[in-house]
Amino acid sequence: MFIGLSMWSFEKDAFAGKLTPADFIRYAAKEGYDAVELLDCFWKETDEEIAAAKKLAEECGIKIGCYSIGNDFAQKDPAARRQQVEYVKKGIQTAAKLGAPVLRVFGGSPKEGIAYADALPWIVEGFQACVPLAQEKGVVMAMENHGTLSGSGKQVREIIEKIGSPNFGATTDFGNFLLVDEDSSESVMTVLKYVKHVHCKDFAPAPAGEDRVYTSLAGKKFCGCVLGDGSANVAASLILLKNTGYKGMISIEYEGLEPAATGVPKCLEFVKKQTA
Repeated sequence: MFIGLSMWSFEKDAFAGKLTPADFIRYAAKEGYDAVELLDCFWKETDEEIAAAKKLAEECGIKIGCYSIGNDFAQKDPAARRQQVEYVKKGIQTAAKLGAPVLRVFGGSPKEGIAYADALPWIVEGFQACVPLAQEKGVVMAMENHGTLSGSGKQVREIIEKIGSPNFGATTDFGNFLLVDEDSSESVMTVLKYVKHVHCKDFAPAPAGEDRVYTSLAGKKFCGCVLGDGSANVAASLILLKNTGYKGMISIEYEGLEPAATGVPKCLEFVKKQTA
């Protein structure tokens, strides 16, 4: 395993224009991370930006371990789903240009009138259309257990097995399993042989009056926190991956209420202790 950092950990500064991908790469290298995870929402994705980011990472001696996009195949309109296929294909091409071996993808977002059973064939069909390009470019699409539509371990495994490609696996997000009322270490076991990327994230029960919350299927309220301070059973999940020989990136994705400037370093120390 090697330790990386997701730029989403600094999403407030990034969206406010206070942190560029170049700033982030330099920060991660200075702080001793092995790799970074870049997201398409933080830049215009021009060839010039992509080439500059790759060059800077090489100069800083840090890997671009993952590139992340926010696609959504839970769309009733076939034309909308075709647009999402093209979006994923563009993400594959960008990942290849960056030298990132993994593209983080989503299945689909919850919508009124669309259940998991409805979205399942759309998700499978959409990703199957992208598999040939992923194989050609040497990129692995790794679907995150994101949100509540396709967020359980069994759902993620079902989608992966229906697609049936070595270029399609799982991004396992420890914190997100809480939103479908699952224990992260048990859910990791469910998808273990398919894990290609990890989001090391923790959620804690939301304090009264806090408005920055995530609500689980059972109605529980959570907010982000420093790794190890929440309910996601992060330590057990990391130990499980370590003991079973996981070789990929552990990407710290911090969403806590504490400022990232102080919360992220605490997360790094936690991961170092668990993976030593």
